[in-house]
Amino acid sequence: MTTIKDVANLAGVSPAAVSRILNFDNSLSVSDETRRKVLEVAEKLQYKKHGKKVKKSGDRIAIIQWRSDEEEMNDLYYYQIQYGIESEAAAVGVATERLSLTASVQINMDQYSGIIAIGKFDRTEVEQLSHYGQPIVFIGENYLLHRFDSVQSDFVSPVHWIINHFLDLNITDIGMLAGKEQTTTHHSTVRDPRIATFTSRMTELGLFEERFFFQGAYNPDSGYELMNNAIHTLQDRLPHVFIIGSDAMAIGALRALQQSNIEVPNRVSLISFNDVAIAKYASPTLSTVHVHTELMGQKAFELLLKRIKNPQKVPEAILLGTTIIKRESSL
Repeated sequence: MTTIKDVANLAGVSPAAVSRILNFDNSLSVSDETRRKVLEVAEKLQYKKHGKKVKKSGDRIAIIQWRSDEEEMNDLYYYQIQYGIESEAAAVGVATERLSLTASVQINMDQYSGIIAIGKFDRTEVEQLSHYGQPIVFIGENYLLHRFDSVQSDFVSPVHWIINHFLDLNITDIGMLAGKEQTTTHHSTVRDPRIATFTSRMTELGLFEERFFFQGAYNPDSGYELMNNAIHTLQDRLPHVFIIGSDAMAIGALRALQQSNIEVPNRVSLISFNDVAIAKYASPTLSTVHVHTELMGQKAFELLLKRIKNPQKVPEAILLGTTIIKRESSL
C-alpha cells in the first residue's frame, strides 16, 4: 500500500500536511494548487503504470468532464475515471485533452478523433455533444435511449450486500447519507439507484424509516452537516449503520461522530462508495464499495476505438461490477 510518506515525497510537502489534506482539514492553510496536487498524487499512486513508452499515433480524444475543478477537488471519483482513460490512451499513443462542456462550444471539435463524456448529462447536453458529429462514449449512466455507447458501474447490488450483511449481524437500524447531483444545463436532479434500492429493500423488509435518511452534496462539509443533524435529532435512536454516498461525505461524517465521542464502528458503522485514495488514509480507514474506475476508463476507450472504426455498429452499454472493501469503519 502507498504510504503518506510516498505521497508527500512526490507532492513535495510534509507528511503531516498530506495527512491533513487527505482528511479535508480546512484549518490547514495551503493553496488550492497544493491541495489538488496532493489529492491527485494520492490517486495516481493507486494505478498500475504501463511499462514502455509508445510512439504517439497523432490521434487525440476529448474528455468532457461535467464537474467543475472546485467540485472535483472535494470528490475525486470522476478524476479517477479520467485518469483511467488517460492511462489507457497513453498506452497506445493516443493523446487526451480535458474539456468542460462549456469549453467544447468555444473550440473546433473536428480536431479530435472522438469524445468520452464523464458524468450525468441531460437530453440537451447529449444533443449538444452529438451535434459535433464525433464518435462519443458516455461514462456514468446508460445512454442506449440516445443510441450511444456507455459504461457504468453497478451501484444496486452493493446496497443489497450491505443490508444483508448487517441483517446477518442482527442489526436492523440502517440509515443513509445520500448525495444529490444535478445536470449542468437544466439542473435536473439525477436519479440515484442507491437511494431507490435502499428505500425499496428496507421498505420490503418493514425496516425503512424516513428519519434515518439524509441527503446533501457529495463533499466532506455536507457529510459533516448531515451526520451532525442525525446525531442531534436522533440522539439515542441514531442508527447503528450508515450507508454513505461517497468517501468524501464519509470523511465529514466520521469527523462529526468523533467530535460527539461516538465510537466507530462499535456504535456506528460506516460504509461509503467509490474507494478513492482518501478512504485508505482516514482514521479509522473507511469500509467502502470499490468502483473499478480504471476499468471503466479502459472499457470506454475500447468502445470509442470500436465506434471510430465502425460508426454503424450496434450501441453497447457495459455494466461493471463493484467490490465491497471492508476496513476499520464497519463491523
